[in-house]
Amino acid sequence: MDTEKIIENCKKNLDRGRTPATGIGVFVCVQEGENFLMRLRTEKDSITGQDLSGNWELIGGGVELQDFDGRDYQSAIFNALKRELMEEAGIKLLFLDPTLLLIPAWHGKNGLIDLAFVVKASWNNVKETPKFHELLAEGKIKFFTSREITDLNIISPRMRFMAIEQAHFC
Repeated sequence: MDTEKIIENCKKNLDRGRTPATGIGVFVCVQEGENFLMRLRTEKDSITGQDLSGNWELIGGGVELQDFDGRDYQSAIFNALKRELMEEAGIKLLFLDPTLLLIPAWHGKNGLIDLAFVVKASWNNVKETPKFHELLAEGKIKFFTSREITDLNIISPRMRFMAIEQAHFC
């Protein structure tokens, strides 16, 4: 890998308030019964510079410096997921199982080193808000069975791996 490109990306991450050196993403597989919640990507920008809009993904995103509150790694994961679930799905995350199963996936191309993890959250551990119902009605979020997930246009091979693997573990 090109060291200068990695340093440049570290500086970009710091300017955006993200962790330097390695991007860390956390995504959540929200399960209600036999169904899993997915989000329709509407943003055109991405860390790879591609337009990924119109494809499906798990809810989540980058861990930000503010997510680290000095307690433990689980609190950073909880804080990031809590923020992302509210922003992207209008759901309040109430609780995560203290024995988190983190399924990792990484991306290392074009000067990027990006780690991502997916965790499970039961529908009993979240609370809907009016925004959730709006997004559901607009088709921006939707529940799918694990079989339906395999047929979706998902934003990347890495996200496909995380969505399918987590659905199998749930």
